[in-house]
This record gives sequence, C-alpha cells and structure tokens, in this order.
Amino acid sequence: MSRFIFVVTIVLAVFLRFYNLSLVPPSLSLDEVSIGYNAYSILKTGVDEYGNTFPILLRAYDDWRPALYVYLVVPFLYVFGLTTFAVRLPSVILSILTVVATYFLVLQIFKKWQHASLLGILTSLFLAISPWHIYLSRLGHEANAGFAFFIFSVFFFFRNNIYIFFLFFALSFASYQSEKIFLPLFFMVLFFLFKERFLQRKKEVILGACIAVAILFPFVKASIAPNALIRFKATNILESNRDRFEKEAFILADAVKDNNIFGQILHNRRVVAATIIAEGYLSHFNPFWLFANFSADRHKVPDLGLFYLWEGLSILVGIVALVKEKINKNIKLFLLSWVLLAPLPAAITSDAPHAMRIYTLLPVPQILAGIGILQIFSFLKKYQYAKHFLFILFFLFITSSVFYFSYKYFVIFPKTQSSSFQYALSQAIPFVLEKEKKYNKIVFSNQDSLYQSYMFFLFFSRYDPHLYQKQGGTVSGGFEETHTFDKYEFRPISYSIEKEKTLLIGNVLDFPKDKKPMMVFTNLDGKEVIKVIER
Repeated sequence: MSRFIFVVTIVLAVFLRFYNLSLVPPSLSLDEVSIGYNAYSILKTGVDEYGNTFPILLRAYDDWRPALYVYLVVPFLYVFGLTTFAVRLPSVILSILTVVATYFLVLQIFKKWQHASLLGILTSLFLAISPWHIYLSRLGHEANAGFAFFIFSVFFFFRNNIYIFFLFFALSFASYQSEKIFLPLFFMVLFFLFKERFLQRKKEVILGACIAVAILFPFVKASIAPNALIRFKATNILESNRDRFEKEAFILADAVKDNNIFGQILHNRRVVAATIIAEGYLSHFNPFWLFANFSADRHKVPDLGLFYLWEGLSILVGIVALVKEKINKNIKLFLLSWVLLAPLPAAITSDAPHAMRIYTLLPVPQILAGIGILQIFSFLKKYQYAKHFLFILFFLFITSSVFYFSYKYFVIFPKTQSSSFQYALSQAIPFVLEKEKKYNKIVFSNQDSLYQSYMFFLFFSRYDPHLYQKQGGTVSGGFEETHTFDKYEFRPISYSIEKEKTLLIGNVLDFPKDKKPMMVFTNLDGKEVIKVIER
C-alpha cells in the first residue's frame, strides 16, 4: 500500500507540473524571457546579451542574478529550441526530483522513529500537491534550482555522504540570491547540532569544503563586485523605507527637545531599523498570508494561500506531537532552526512577505502536517469506525484539494493573472514580425504592459544572437529608457512627435482615442492593453 501511494504521489507531481506547461502560466515572465534569451545567446555565441563571455552573474535588467540556471537551460534549448517549454523544463524536472528526494530525506531524518516511512510518504504527497511548490516549480526561475539543490544537500548530509553534501550545498549557494543569507546560517546550525558527524570525518569535510570553495570562489568574487551589489541595494528593506526613517527622525527630534527618554529610545534609527526588519520577518508567519489570497498576491493561485486550509490544523497538531514524541532533541532543534532561519533573506529585503525568498521553508510545514495526520490517526486507532471515517475524510480532502487547485490554477489563474506575465505583448510580437518589412522604423513602448519589451522581442522573435552582437548587443543598462537595434526602438511613445511611416506598438493610453489601430491585443480577461498603430 505504501509503495502504491508513493507511486501515485510521483504521478501527481509529474502531472501537476508538466500539464500545459507552455500555456500556464500564460506567457513567460519578465525574468524567464531574460533567462531564456541569454541562455540562447550563450548557446549560439558563448556570450550573454551584453557580450560577456560565459558570465558567472547575469547582468540582465541590472539585477546581476546568479547565472547557474541559465546554463541549466542551455541543453534544453539545444533540443527544443528557444521555447517556453525549454525554459521551464529544468525547473520542472528539479521540482519532481525534489518531491522524490523529500521522501528519502524524511526517512533519514526520522529513521529511528517507527512511523518514518509513513511520514515520508505523507510529506512527499503534501509537497507534490502544494500550491506553493507547484506555482514556483512551473516557472523557469533560479529559485527552484536553489531550493532543489538545497534539499539534495541536506539529504546527502544525513546519508553521511559529505562530498556530495558540499557539492550540492555550493550549487544551491550559487543558484539564488536568498541562499547567500540562508545557507551560511543553516550550515552553522548543522555543525552545532551534528558536529560529531563532521568531526568523525575530518578528511572528508576538508576535501568537501575545498570542492565547495573551488566552485564558489569565482561566484563570491563576482558577487562582491560593486555592480553586483546593485540588486541588494535596490531591494534593501531599509533603503525602501527612507520615508519612514525621515518621519521617525522628526519624532526623535521632538523627543530630544522634550527630554523624553523613552521616545529617544523608541525612535532611535537603530531601533527603527530593527523594528522594520522584525515586521518583515514576522509577516511571513501571518496566517492570512499563508492560508488565504484575498487579492492578486504574488506567487499565489487565485483564492488559495500557500497552503490548503486543512493543512493548518494538521500543522498545529504536528507541532504539538513533535514536542511530545520521543524523537531526538537535535532533530527537533534542527527543524525549529530551519523554520526560524528561512524568512531571514526576505526580512532584510523589500516587498515582504515574499513567497519566493522564503522558498527554503519547504518542506518543513509538510513534515509537520504529516506528523499531525499520523497523530490524529493514532489517537483514533481504538475507534475503528471513527478511524475509517477519518481515512475517507482525509482521502476526500486530498482529492478535492487537487481538483480545486487544478481548476483555480489551470483555468482561472491564466485569465486573472495574464497581465502579470505580459501576455498581450507575447501575442503582439508575432503580428509585428509579419508587418516589419513594410516599415523602416518600428517603435515599441517600454512602459506598463510593454515593460522591458526589448527582451520579450528578442525572445519571441528568436532574434539571431550573432546579429545582435554585431549590432552592439544590449548597450544601456536594464533600467535605461531606450534600447535600439536594427530598425527597432524600445522607448516611451509620444504620438504627436513620432515620425510618419513608423509602426508604433504602445499601451492603449499612448495614442489618441480617435486614432484607429491596425490591431488591438488583450489580456486573457478581455481587457485591451496594447495597440498597434501606423503613424
């Protein structure tokens, strides 16, 4: 029975991640087109859009992201071409392997517990149907690579394979920005709680650490360069709260004037900074954010939180059960530390709470939910009818969760969130390519629904990277207003001063209302967002 459930779990994981992969999400995201075209450029020319040879960090939109996932995409582009499917496929494969690895990881962590096998199956099942994990795993993004390599590294640590542990630890660190904060702290916890594993294998630890350093040295060197720190400065939560600091400074000045000691302490800049970070950190434990979606929250399916509602009770029961169960104290501290450390990268950056930046919290909630389910069944084992009823109820919860999620994600999500993926722009580009020979100049807006339109054009036109490099490649930085190559310009449109015989692709409000467009492109919700007009 256990094997059957595990097989069903893998089948579910495969289906929920592969089904309609090219069409849901409805178009490639801003990051995905950048990753895809840069991988394509490296495949064809050995350089990225800026002409950098086999970069360690991808400049992209001046966010200098780790380039490892770009290289994972390259072989899939070679096989499938520059397509949405090819960009997302490595992420999907890694996510499915993560579901499998989670099962074996739980077996290793709880190998001395009598219910380890059942817990492993439940944990991998809950991860396989997790709205959070499915959503992110279907994006061609480096966050999923970082998370997958992290889970692999933890598994090999508990398998006592120190070399492979260090290898995947380094790969995770080199995959995603958040891991730079999380992983060093996580490693310290591992060493403190399980130092005997390290001390008993000193030679392996030294050699493994050397492997990790060899992998990470060029990455760390590139990461501390001035340009590479631009992204952190842009997302630093303290930088994004300047207005709050200014307000607090005025209050502090009044407190000093009134000799208000309590006010001077409360509104001190360091205390304010600590408060802002603490608020960001705690926001990730807000039940409403975790279990609901009352608007169009990022990285969430419509009307669903990061977890199903029934998981909430299971997790609470699981926490209580974990405390009471005779499980090694270090394992309990390990799981607690994991939960407490995961939100730190998101707490020091803007836009908290942020599901992608605390991705490494998984699969601890699923482990706790699994323990909770086992505890409930154990409590009712004396009551056969209640136990059978609960099993049927549990089966219905799982089945209804999968069907409800599938409807909300595969049917509703593309319609309500197509604007977030600039769907209309992806549809406008093929139309423009059909008309391009008729015009000497074609201008795309680069604002609102056409933000960073130059990169969408490069991707969806499959623009020859050799030709693009001969024309100078990407010259201006990612946040500059203008990109120009061949007959194309990507800049704000001012209709009244545009030259005649120019094809303009802009937002609806870029043009006079009485000007009849050649074509109008809508999002999947029917809203008109892009017009193509001949000047």
